[in-house]
Amino acid sequence: MRPLFRKGHPSQEGLLQASKWISYRALLDPSEMESLFETLPPFALYNVSELINPDQALFSRQAFLKEYASFVQKLKQKQPSFLPKSLFSAAMSTTPEIFYAMDVKEKMILKLIRPAIQLSLFHFTCSRDRRTFHLMTCDRESVQWGVQFSYPYLHSNSRKEELVEVMRDPSDVNISLFQALAKWMRRNSRPTSFLVEGKKVSIAARIGNRCMTWINKHPQLAQKGLIVV
Repeated sequence: MRPLFRKGHPSQEGLLQASKWISYRALLDPSEMESLFETLPPFALYNVSELINPDQALFSRQAFLKEYASFVQKLKQKQPSFLPKSLFSAAMSTTPEIFYAMDVKEKMILKLIRPAIQLSLFHFTCSRDRRTFHLMTCDRESVQWGVQFSYPYLHSNSRKEELVEVMRDPSDVNISLFQALAKWMRRNSRPTSFLVEGKKVSIAARIGNRCMTWINKHPQLAQKGLIVV
């Protein structure tokens, strides 16, 4: 059964304003992504990036995991691969109560009034000498590196002056979800380092432990002469 969302508008509900995001950017093996989902408290994936009909408000876990597995399988076969933006721009939440539906013509868009884990595609680029890396840049030269999971450290509502620190907010419904995700990431992934002219260069992104057997088949890394160590 799909959840029912109350109707609302930013003029009455306000807008969620978030800052100081805490992010985990990770390329995981499909088996690791599945393990992560199984480890987390019960949650759903909400479509927050596009105009939708009511029956399009949720993405299924199965669809998410299937698309992700297909993406990685192509990388393992040294084929270019990309993830669909709307699915991998979802919001993860333990409850639908932090959303309201704003009508836009004959459709609706989901808006947040409380924090959720925000997903986004993660890309990076590197300079020609491979010494400088730029994160979350997306152009023809960028490397697709899995998914970014982000949660705000601070948030407020545009109709209220109060600034809320999520770690000290007992009413925050998704902080336990993010803490479980962070714990899993620390245990099952590692910082990403590349070998550049005999030296290790690390970036602020992680790689699943099970990816190490195949990661250097990633075609975009090979094109740029990047080797993960």
